[in-house]
Amino acid sequence: MTTDDRGNSFKVLWTLLRSHFSRYLDEKTSDIDHKDVISDLAGRTDLSASYISSIIFANLIALFGLLTNSVAVVIGAMLISPLMGPIFSLGLAFTMGDLVLSRRALRNIVFSILLTVFVAALFTLLSPLKGATHEILARTRPNIYDLLIAVFAGTAGALALCTRKNYLFTTTGVAVATAVIPPLSVVGYGVGTWQLGMALGGFLLFFTNLVAIVISSNVVFYLLRFRGTMAAESIYPARRRFQILGTVLVVISIPLLYTLVTDLQKVKLTGKVEGVLKTFLNRQRNSRVTTVSINRENEGLIVSASVNTVKLVDNNIQKQIEKELAAQVGEPVNLELEQIIVRSGAIEPVAPLRINVPAVLPPPDSLSTLREKTLAHIAEGCREIDSYIKPFKVRSCNVIFSDQNRSTGVQVTVARDYPYDSQELRWITTVLEKKLGEKIELKLETIPLLAPISFTDNNMLDEASRKTLEPLKQIFAQWPEYRLKVEIPRINHKASVTLKRNVASLKQYLVKDLAIPSDYTVEAPGIDTHIRVKVTK
Repeated sequence: MTTDDRGNSFKVLWTLLRSHFSRYLDEKTSDIDHKDVISDLAGRTDLSASYISSIIFANLIALFGLLTNSVAVVIGAMLISPLMGPIFSLGLAFTMGDLVLSRRALRNIVFSILLTVFVAALFTLLSPLKGATHEILARTRPNIYDLLIAVFAGTAGALALCTRKNYLFTTTGVAVATAVIPPLSVVGYGVGTWQLGMALGGFLLFFTNLVAIVISSNVVFYLLRFRGTMAAESIYPARRRFQILGTVLVVISIPLLYTLVTDLQKVKLTGKVEGVLKTFLNRQRNSRVTTVSINRENEGLIVSASVNTVKLVDNNIQKQIEKELAAQVGEPVNLELEQIIVRSGAIEPVAPLRINVPAVLPPPDSLSTLREKTLAHIAEGCREIDSYIKPFKVRSCNVIFSDQNRSTGVQVTVARDYPYDSQELRWITTVLEKKLGEKIELKLETIPLLAPISFTDNNMLDEASRKTLEPLKQIFAQWPEYRLKVEIPRINHKASVTLKRNVASLKQYLVKDLAIPSDYTVEAPGIDTHIRVKVTK
């Protein structure tokens, strides 16, 4: 068989397949009421009072769920949101080339975006909760998988709209899978807290879902025989409309693919690092790795690991671990090992008891011995607390002994710039009571994390203040949810020029030397006579 014959056979086969597929679609679409679907989606582009109120309530519910890190509340907001209606309307408008419907759908979507972002930003400013929770951070780095999820969800939703089969359940699932309102609430949160990078990430996720649903529903509507002849006003041909959507899809896929590749590289790197650390440090009844974090600097990687160990790890072993890590990741590695001394879990064998030999009871503990044991248990409990309240630290742990009618008092001082809530107090009390074996009365005090900032005569940070601020670099690398508050003292007008220069010098050091984003820092009036830097949520 010649090349021309094979080419002709392929064309014939392709023609037959197209013919059979076309007849199959004609049979399946014969029961679809195209006018009813068009009328239904056209009605979802009206900016009624009911639609606007639903958007506002869904947005506020989503925002409160994000701020309180509640998955159930965020899902509830997804189900309330009516924004999926105009998005599907826009997909139908592209299929038919209906300019009237597309204008109405776009007007509705743009208005919904602006209203949602404005309301979310306003309520974020008024809310006492401004910390970046896991639910917020999860919607700031979309990747190609988010695009694929939205494509499949949009396809299922468009099919349900046209066939009316399992319509209620399918559209509910589409609303949860694609989640168009929570990303917009994240945009408003980012604007309200001046975290523009976070706002941009949330908008990229929303725009990804919007484009994917429009394209997938467009394909479904086209296959189900929705055509330009059904439109009120159609100018652009179908080929041109598909070219526009295809171009937008390609453009938006570039940052999504980059994010996916970056995340995969990070997961692979974390796996290699954890594998090396566990090989060297995971020893039964001797030591075990608990946490690992990786930060990148110009000269290489900084690996911070926490390990529970019976005895301190030798410096030579640390150097061997650094060498092996560098060989695995292909670049220099600096290992920062935090070692927490614990007691071995091994149980000493107990000698069998002889009945004919009376047991010798140990002498009763003296008051000094009891005091030493109590202090040791409390110190151990405070060390356990210290490992869980990072980046903050326990500065002191004291026991206040009382008579038998009252519980033992424990005074704990923590270097933290904002008070503990009731839940945190209960948790700390539980830990200490477990270590002590009795009820306690906890008195928890907080002191500033950092010492006051001082400057030289030429308005530059002095050496002591630079060392004071140095830990902030690691704090914001490992815990990006925290923020800085620069408290500025109230002084007379004559000294204000020097104060402004000092504050400018401080901010420059935070941004350039410590790599802390400028939008992570806010200014506030202070009651001290010195400039203070506080770490807050």
